[in-house]
Amino acid sequence: MAARLRYPTGVRPLLIDETARRRRIETRFIEALERAAFAEVVLPIIDYVEPYAALVDRDANRQSYRFVDREGDLVAIRSDFTPMLARALAPAMRDDELPLRLFYRGDVIRCEASRLGVNRELFQIGAELVGDGSVEADIEMLRLAAGLVREFNGKPTIVYNDVSIAAALGASAREALVTKRVDPSTPLIVRKLIGGQATLDDVAPFAPEAAARLDAIGAALDPEEFVLHLDDFEEGAGYYTGLRFRVYGKSLLAQGGRYDNLYARFGTPAAAIGFTFTIEELD
Repeated sequence: MAARLRYPTGVRPLLIDETARRRRIETRFIEALERAAFAEVVLPIIDYVEPYAALVDRDANRQSYRFVDREGDLVAIRSDFTPMLARALAPAMRDDELPLRLFYRGDVIRCEASRLGVNRELFQIGAELVGDGSVEADIEMLRLAAGLVREFNGKPTIVYNDVSIAAALGASAREALVTKRVDPSTPLIVRKLIGGQATLDDVAPFAPEAAARLDAIGAALDPEEFVLHLDDFEEGAGYYTGLRFRVYGKSLLAQGGRYDNLYARFGTPAAAIGFTFTIEELD
């Protein structure tokens, strides 16, 4: 009897009150995106594993629910919207349609607890600007993310950096950035980045484009809400190529960034930037 009453770890039903709350949040969120001229797309809940094999790292592989279907193909339940959108959109895109402003919503299923919550089943809403590689597009998406937090009477704080800074350093320097461990051979710039003393002037000699873009972003946005953290690096950038950011209200609400090489992997080069909110923490 007990086994029939419980659910797998990390999933649960939403009953009347919780469902009504989610739908209210979802409706307000979608209305805000539509006012910003974003159009909705619907993506499948399962797909073949093979198209994404070169895109995902070991940790992402471990998070994905995979199984062999009746035809003997290896498929996975959706755990990340962004690569699925690129796979669906790239073959159909035309240059005269770009840029595209798109959003999506639905559940993602992950085997391990994510930084956005302890659930395996997460309801997400995301937005992407495809076909615009400019710093103005970065600023537009950062402002949109902040505005969505304000939509729910929250005060946004968006922490941002650029993953290409780490990519411009050697492998040992990147490892030191992630682990925060230094030794006598660690370059001075890495020590400054880890210690939080580095400035964009320090970064400019080896990552000039990243420094210029971050400087332009900082000049355009309110420093009370948008905070540059040059010491914020994660292990592995995944498909991100430039700007990387996290969106906070009362807690971590969203993550996003720029992925200018992702669409080329599915046949049509296009710059892209986006974010995905996990909405359980919104009111």
